[in-house]
Amino acid sequence: MKRLNILEKFLFLINSIVAVLLLFTYIIPYIDPENFPSLAILSLAYPTLLVVNILFVIIWLIKLKPQLLVSLCIIGIGFHHTEALFSFDKKDTSTPDDIKLLSYNVRQFNRLNWIKSSTVQQDICDFINQQNADIVCIQEYPNNVKLNFNLKIVSQKKRLANGLCILSKHKVINSGVINFENSINGIIYADLLINKKITRIYNIHLQSFGLNTNKNFYGKKNKSALFNKFRGVFKQQAQQIKQLQEHIKACKYPTILAGDFNNTAFSWNYKQLTQTHKDAFVKAGGGFGSSYNYMLPFRIDFILPENNMKVTLFKNFKIKLSDHYPILAHININN
Repeated sequence: MKRLNILEKFLFLINSIVAVLLLFTYIIPYIDPENFPSLAILSLAYPTLLVVNILFVIIWLIKLKPQLLVSLCIIGIGFHHTEALFSFDKKDTSTPDDIKLLSYNVRQFNRLNWIKSSTVQQDICDFINQQNADIVCIQEYPNNVKLNFNLKIVSQKKRLANGLCILSKHKVINSGVINFENSINGIIYADLLINKKITRIYNIHLQSFGLNTNKNFYGKKNKSALFNKFRGVFKQQAQQIKQLQEHIKACKYPTILAGDFNNTAFSWNYKQLTQTHKDAFVKAGGGFGSSYNYMLPFRIDFILPENNMKVTLFKNFKIKLSDHYPILAHININN
């Protein structure tokens, strides 16, 4: 077998670097961002690093070079990560006993006219009503909006822009708000009587990055400013996750988490919450499950029922009425 030429040696150097970086992304979910916020940023690169490593495997395979084993082995080590990125098998085992939960970041119902349409508010309202869900968790719900939903508001955090709202057809036993320090984001919850059993629904909106995807460096002055922005947000999100976990521990009811987590399934945040809760997309979704309208398939909105519940169906809807896509899960809480 021929030795590598200069170009191939250079390719293998790049290959080795991206393979090591991919390996690091497997470790990131176990590292608290409060202590190492810079490392947490690497979790956002997992899909890109995976694709690049797959391309290197193909290149070396075409050339019949053993160097393909580097990326192939690294991909194999973290193969379980891919289930949170892409699902080949979309399952539907729903039953009449399931509850239907819809989560949607509505981007303030287009309050600042990001979408050039005068009907966005009503279109979103019509979409939500058409889904006939039992529970709807809405993020970025402005308090000055008046729409005719089929369901009643059972919990709400009122803000002009980043409000939160839970709608439900079930009787509410209790509700409340979890405020975050130095943040306009937050969490609300509602204890609902469902099939003679009380279940707590958390509507979550973790710290936002506040980035403008249409500007250089996402609206920041330079790369350094953007990097520091990411570090700060990851630290805040870690604090918010810990606050949420303490609140869940004190809850005597089964819980379902839903909302805009502003982070991916390859983060420390996700790893913490999925120790006690399951990802509805992983259990019953299909494709990439993208929930954010961006050129890459970002999935930052989640529905996470407790581990003893069963997810029978998961859908994401590619409707462009917000910068997020709505997601829907059918959940059997008695399973």
